[in-house]
Amino acid sequence: MIEDWEIGALYWNCFRAADRNEAIALQKVKEQYEENFITNKDIHLFLGTTREWHTRRSKNPFVIIGVFYPKKEIQGKLF
Repeated sequence: MIEDWEIGALYWNCFRAADRNEAIALQKVKEQYEENFITNKDIHLFLGTTREWHTRRSKNPFVIIGVFYPKKEIQGKLF
């Protein structure tokens, strides 16, 4: 599960831009991550848990609570 508000905001912006078509909105979010973030950003996911998932005794109670994506820095040659 993803609890990050920025991904939610991106989805709702894409949803409105796609005239409320969910399939197109999801595709636009996917494209944003695949084409822009993966190639240009260094993506870090912040994981956390919620009481709800712990009380359910979930096999994996972790959720994505945040995404940090600084610009990729190109490291120079080491040798």
